[in-house]
Amino acid sequence: MELRILGSIELWTGDALADLGPARQRSILGVLLVDPERPVPLESLVDRVWGDRPPAGVRNVVHTYITRLRRALARASAGPGEPIGLVRTPAGYRVSADPGSVDLVRFRRLLKSAQREGLGDHERSALLQQALHMWRGDALGGMQSDWAARLRETLRQLHHEALSQWADAEIRLERPGAVLAELRAALLTDPLSEQLCERLMLALYLEGRSVDALEYYQSMRRLIAKELGTDPSRRLQRLYETILRGEEADPAPPPERGGGEPHGAVTHGVGTFQVTAPARSAAPAVQVPPVPQMLPLDLPDFTGRAREMEVVQRSLTQPSGAQPPAVVLVGGGGVGKTALAVRLGHRLRSAFPDGQLYAALRGSGARPADPHAVLGRLLRVLGTDPDRLPADPDERAEVYRLALAGRQLLLTLDDAVDDEQVQPLLPGSADTAVLITSRGRLSTPLGARVLQLPDLPHSHSVRLLARMLGAERVSREPAAAAAIARYCGGLPLALRAAAVRLNTRPHWSLSRYAERLSDEGRRLDELAHSSLSVRASFAVSYNALPEDAREALRCLAHLPAAEFDAHLACPVLGKDFATVEDACEQLVEAHFLSVAAPAVGDLPTRYRLDGLQRAFAQELGSGRAGALGDAVQLSS
Repeated sequence: MELRILGSIELWTGDALADLGPARQRSILGVLLVDPERPVPLESLVDRVWGDRPPAGVRNVVHTYITRLRRALARASAGPGEPIGLVRTPAGYRVSADPGSVDLVRFRRLLKSAQREGLGDHERSALLQQALHMWRGDALGGMQSDWAARLRETLRQLHHEALSQWADAEIRLERPGAVLAELRAALLTDPLSEQLCERLMLALYLEGRSVDALEYYQSMRRLIAKELGTDPSRRLQRLYETILRGEEADPAPPPERGGGEPHGAVTHGVGTFQVTAPARSAAPAVQVPPVPQMLPLDLPDFTGRAREMEVVQRSLTQPSGAQPPAVVLVGGGGVGKTALAVRLGHRLRSAFPDGQLYAALRGSGARPADPHAVLGRLLRVLGTDPDRLPADPDERAEVYRLALAGRQLLLTLDDAVDDEQVQPLLPGSADTAVLITSRGRLSTPLGARVLQLPDLPHSHSVRLLARMLGAERVSREPAAAAAIARYCGGLPLALRAAAVRLNTRPHWSLSRYAERLSDEGRRLDELAHSSLSVRASFAVSYNALPEDAREALRCLAHLPAAEFDAHLACPVLGKDFATVEDACEQLVEAHFLSVAAPAVGDLPTRYRLDGLQRAFAQELGSGRAGALGDAVQLSS
């Protein structure tokens, strides 16, 4: 019998494919097979299969699926041999089966065997080929949840690690042509993988196709600049220069394990420190750890936020315990979280002499960054040899924490999606401070200071406009500038979109533009230019909401007053008080509603829907923003 998750979720008995039921039922089995020897609690099972949109009575649904799976597994394993079952323990549900019957377990075992010291390249290549042939497509195929998407990305990186090691073995065996098709196919799914790009360039070069290798590097360089705003790694640049000069390029050496390190070398998690046996008059040569400076450029027209900067600076530079000092900046899309984090990072440069780490986690995008891949990038910046990066996620996280230990660094994690993405990236000691930005509230790191970022005050909004448009242009029409700032609602994204629009139309007066903004039905059209779009930013948050909350936002736009409580909204939504209140609280967390007055005694919480959020909600009600929302949802 064979349980497969490296592709669609399947159970094979000989040549027969077992019927495992509908997609959600198969997904439950897939979750349990990822680590078959570890029980999964019911709450985790629900979260991994349904995310934040479980059906009503989800516990009963899970129990029904478990019962059906037990029957299906019993039928499939009725023959000789150990039967497969699902066991409930105090810690959760677990698969009762030989772990070796799961393709992911066998894949990991083969990968580990291929890394044995002293193994010949012919045998290493055969083991890695056997491991790679287990993959039939994206892991957990057919499973639709945020957890599955993140795990799928982590396992894809593990597949790329095995592919890279196989390519290295084939190149050392002087068979570079054998790896070209596999590397090209993998790069279609992960076009930013420098690890795979390096192998492809080297294989092309050794096949006598120098022009193709150089052209591929240039396309990769343009893609990295566009997507990440940086240059290829120095390692990839050196290979490009080697090919350009026509010099000899050596294939990567076999992986070293155990006693494979050079004599006198000390493995320290960030590469190998080679301590040479010096002459009497010479000092030992020790590799100096690099000082990373990864922050993006600071905005020259950054305005305001003095109080917030003071609070964050004090929290990050005056730790009060053994936990890493940490601050989480929370706010809606376009409120300026990233700009503030970058400004703070540059301002605190002297407080963190060992450098600044920065990772764009893309939590508000269609494909949030995989923490396993982020760990790899950060470790390379910290000095780890790319060929020594552990493929196992837990081992990579351990090496990362060791690399941070004892170093006074500021780690900025920008646009985090949830705790599961952030947790592996946190340091293990108080030496490294952590600054996180997120649209939603996180429960990690423990003891972090959570700072809700408000909209800019009106005076700061006008000042920001003056910096972007020029003080002279604003001083000529102060009333119109004030009106534009008011229509932008203190949202920096809206102010920037307005300024870019006016700067591309220098013949427009501020009064004319303010008049166009006064039309609430056209306002979001006016606050969009190129990649700056208030509507698109709001749509991302809207599509992350449960359906009840989305329906509530569409309906609340029809209320005649901007301020209301759940009692007033019940007739509009046609639902009971508790359901309406829950939906309103979710809209507060998503930054569509604000709290006008907290609950006092028998008086319920009063909410407020106005400004740009109200304009967006009204578009949803009319169907205009709904089309955009659906498009964003489909793309994700």
